[in-house]
This record gives sequence, structure tokens and C-alpha cells, in this order.
Amino acid sequence: MKLQRLRYFAAVYEQGSFSAAAEQVNATQSGLSMHVSQIEKRYGVLLFQRSSSGVTPTEAGRLFYAEAVKVLAAARHAEDRLQTLSKSVVGHINVGLMPTFTRSVLTSVLLRFADEYPEVRLSISEAYSGAIADEVAAGRLDFGVVPAAFELDDTLVATPMGEDLECLVCAADRVIPMRKDGVMLSDLSPLRLVLPGPGNARRHRIETYLAVNGIEVSELLELDTMHGTLDLVARSDWMSILPGVLCLPDLDGKRRKVVPLIDPPLMVNYMRIQTRKQPLGVAAQAFADILQEELNSALEIPPISAH
Repeated sequence: MKLQRLRYFAAVYEQGSFSAAAEQVNATQSGLSMHVSQIEKRYGVLLFQRSSSGVTPTEAGRLFYAEAVKVLAAARHAEDRLQTLSKSVVGHINVGLMPTFTRSVLTSVLLRFADEYPEVRLSISEAYSGAIADEVAAGRLDFGVVPAAFELDDTLVATPMGEDLECLVCAADRVIPMRKDGVMLSDLSPLRLVLPGPGNARRHRIETYLAVNGIEVSELLELDTMHGTLDLVARSDWMSILPGVLCLPDLDGKRRKVVPLIDPPLMVNYMRIQTRKQPLGVAAQAFADILQEELNSALEIPPISAH
């Protein structure tokens, strides 16, 4: 069986429709349907249940997909080995990152990567977790980074990247009742709080933390823009809860005050996601490794601003 046919089958499985799969692999819908039908006819099995709303894999389809992604991964690995042996890393990689990373470690990563791999073309997309996961699943990103609280479907695999502290962020001149090296939100309630919308993977965990600890919120403002959130809290009495790594540029305390949440702390874990069928190529893996190293260094810095 040709690898192209396996790729077409995997695309249909992951997208749940021939039309979406055709767009992903840049082929015609009729062509994909023909390839899948030929597999079914040759082996006498039904891989998908067809309907007007799309396709649903049968048990045979699910088992075949599990084996197909192994073959596709092995083929990619063999290609990468040849590229490594040629000692020339080239190509184009696409990576999706949250504002947490683009505001903190991205510049250091870009400078290192451009110096070590000058022949690789790099595209970075900034988005929140849901959009990143969708783009990875659609094959438009080599990998993305999202909070570990984000739920993945069976076409994606995750690699843990590290654990971070969530912090209270407010205006630099705001007086905060400090306890040890952090703040208890109960000492500040009721809060005027800026949070991302319900589609953000961190939103549910923050709301659960507030409810469990009996923290009252007098006003809630939803902002799905990091720049807007940071500017608002710097210029008003609104506050927000943000990951420590994202707040590293504010540790000088000039525009914003950053204080970790304590008693109890609230943690956020990061993970790298990619498609199950497509292991990272040499260039993408190199970028992921540098990103991990820079993140590790950033996580060692206590996320508390100067007072």
C-alpha cells in the first residue's frame, strides 16, 4: 500500500469528512473518496460510516488508523535520518504559541534558532489554546504549546513541558497585603477581575480555585487579548491572574505588580502537542528543544516583582 493512500485515509479519519480532509492534503474530495473506497474494496472491510454530515470510523477504521500512524511516523523518521546524515537542516516549520510564550521566552528562542539553523524558514502563530489545537489537528502547525488542562482528541499526542505558578497582576502602585512570598486572594476579596473567556483552557481552573477558596468576585471582565489585559491592570484597579512566565517582563515593578498566589498556590502546566501520525522533523524538533531549554530557565526565576 502506498504511503500517500495511508496519508489520505488518516486525513479523513482526523477531519471527520472528505471535504475537510481534501482541503488539508490539497487534493480533491472525489480523489480521497476513491482512495478510501479502494482500500475498503481490496480488503473487504468498511472503514467509515458515511452520512450527510461527514464520516464516522468503524471499529476496523479505528484499528487501521492506529497502525497507519505508526507507518507514517516511521516513514517520517527515515526521511529525517537521511536529512541528518546529509548534515543540512532545511525546510519550513510552523509553530503555534500562546501569549504566555511569545511575551517571555520567544525572542531568546528565535535568536538562538536563527543562529544555529539559518537555512530553516520559521513561521510563528500566536493564539489561545483552542485555536492552536485546531491548527495542529488540521496539519497547519508542526506543533503547538497549550496548558495541560486542555482536552485532546485521539489524533493528538502531548509532551509535558513544565509547571508554572499563577500570579496576581495589578497596577504597580496597588498596595497588596503580602504573606511570605505571595498573596492570599481572600485578603483582597471582593475582586475586580479580568479573565480570559470560557474558551480559554485556564478559565475553568481559575474559577474552580476561586470557588473552592471562597473568594468573592464583585466584577468580572472577559478579555481575550493579553495586551489589553496587561494595559488595563496597569492603568486601573482591575486585577488579573496570569502565568508567572508571562509576567517575567514585569518583574521590575515599574508598570505592574506581580505576586504569586499562595495558601494554596495555583499551578499551570504546559504541554507540547502534535499529531499522532506526524513526528516532529529535524528542524521542528530542534526548535522544540531550544524552546524547552529557554522555558526551563524562565521557570527557575521567582515570579515576584520588585517592591
